[in-house]
Amino acid sequence: MKGHQDSSRAPGVRRDKPQQVGDSDPLTAQTPKDSAPSPRPGGVRTAILATLVAIIGGALWYWREPLWAFFGDQEHIREWVAGFGPWGPLASIALNVAQVLLAPVPGQFVGLVNGYLYGIWLGTLYSMVGLLLGTTLAMGLGRWFGRPLVERLVNPEKLARWDRIAGRQGPLFFFLVFLFPLVPDDVACFLIGLSPLSIPGMLLLATPARLPGVFVSCWVGAHATEFPWWAWIPLGGGAAALAWVFWRYQPQLERLMVRLIQRLVRWGRANRSL
Repeated sequence: MKGHQDSSRAPGVRRDKPQQVGDSDPLTAQTPKDSAPSPRPGGVRTAILATLVAIIGGALWYWREPLWAFFGDQEHIREWVAGFGPWGPLASIALNVAQVLLAPVPGQFVGLVNGYLYGIWLGTLYSMVGLLLGTTLAMGLGRWFGRPLVERLVNPEKLARWDRIAGRQGPLFFFLVFLFPLVPDDVACFLIGLSPLSIPGMLLLATPARLPGVFVSCWVGAHATEFPWWAWIPLGGGAAALAWVFWRYQPQLERLMVRLIQRLVRWGRANRSL
């Protein structure tokens, strides 16, 4: 979106300060970090991460029997959590709100825990309520307090990059961002708040878009104890490998997913114009 474009003509993101944005592809446009990357000890970070994974894996293997004896009794743990009354679900909902605003833990992990503790349906309900509240709050904060507050909650570099990507996009683009993995849908919530898009309308789109991922996470958590303990070794190793790949190649994976979303948006516009 160009600096002097009227917001009534396109649902772009509002900027509090004028910015000069070229017409180049925002995915290939270089940021200062891309053009002159600061040296960082990537090998050292990888070695530290591998060491931590090995230590945690070794500890889990050493205490596998008592851990499985505790977590394998799913009904006992559910009864224990039920003893907290309404505080248990409220804590789960609050954690989902926090992961939208601050991303302290991945949302998929919260869904796994909710499915394990409350079953598929209640776990999905509590997860969706928390996500809906967090999404509403993120959009509202962006709308009410503008970019200065959003830049305190979101990495400014990531916010600027996604400002360029989403600046000329509409509801369909954001719906696909909420639906697909590997893209920061929490940043999308703040960008919607900074745009003239209708917040109630975007909430109606975000809710069904997020539902499939939440349901799958809760389903896996609810059926976690049906797998034998040794089956979690390859499952955990595969999950750790996927997490490492995403951590190591996150910018590349994000660019690929954004290109896919943009192609789907163009395809949708072309079919709508026929």
